Amino acid sequence: MITVKLLVRERDSGTHVRYLYTTDLSLSEEEIEEAWKMRWEIERLQGYLTIFTIMVNVVRELVGALNLRSVEAFLRFVERYLGGPPGLMKIFKLR
Repeated sequence: MITVKLLVRERDSGTHVRYLYTTDLSLSEEEIEEAWKMRWEIERLQGYLTIFTIMVNVVRELVGALNLRSVEAFLRFVERYLGGPPGLMKIFKLR
């Protein structure tokens, strides 16, 4: 059996509930919330890094598939045929 301290936090007039827990029973409610905030920042950063890695690999594949010599040539391709970054973002459904 593991003993945990559980905090239940309502947000947005009770429509969203967060359950925060810790096995360190000496932590205050504020310390538990701060630890979880830091953890979610790390999770979000990992998500961004994953997306960035995927994008880099896609660009690398495209540079090779389009027989381009460099990333600069890829950027010129994007500008010429896709209308610049907004066109590229549409391909990746970022906007």
